[in-house]
Amino acid sequence: MANQSIYSSDTLHLQEEAFELFDGLGTVKSYDKNTTLYLQGEQADCFYYLQKGSVKVFFNSAEGMQKTISIAGNGSVLGEAAFFDRMPRVSSAQTISHCIINTVTHQQLEEAIKKNPKLAMCMLRVQAQSIRMLSAQVSGMVFTKAECRIAGQLLHSKAVLNNEFIVNLTHEEIGNLVGVSRVTVSKILNELAGKGILKTAYRYIVINDLEKLEEIAYVE
Repeated sequence: MANQSIYSSDTLHLQEEAFELFDGLGTVKSYDKNTTLYLQGEQADCFYYLQKGSVKVFFNSAEGMQKTISIAGNGSVLGEAAFFDRMPRVSSAQTISHCIINTVTHQQLEEAIKKNPKLAMCMLRVQAQSIRMLSAQVSGMVFTKAECRIAGQLLHSKAVLNNEFIVNLTHEEIGNLVGVSRVTVSKILNELAGKGILKTAYRYIVINDLEKLEEIAYVE
């Protein structure tokens, strides 16, 4: 019996909800590409709401190796785990494009929740989505074929632009996220493009058939 991919397709609904609830919250600032937002091991006194742009979230090992956890896009919440448990940050985050970001402190969030309790439920859903994503990565590395993992990552990373589903990731970034080589990613994307499920362009992918891609991402 097939189970639906852990890469949930309701990500866009959460992003739309977040846009409404986070509008005007905290301090809004513009960031250039390659700006470090926070570092692994730092104490967290705020979290970030990404209005516009792309941010890479990653781990660094003691040996200097780097593992990308996610590429966050419009409507994403970053750095919330350490913000809530008041422990050192377990990851680092760096902008990979020009970004507009809300920085939110504890006091600002508490005051906002008093005014709009729906914000608390939205934050719980953000936490649940983060756990789902990390669970998908662990499960995928162990049990799932590369094609399924890549399809799932495309679903998780999609955004709507001009009435199309767009994924702004390079082949190398996708490979880093799902634990396969760039060559493997290119091969599988070319196969999916040949079936008409998607089309590839420079630094982005267009999903033509969302239903077919979801079928591939199912976990047996």
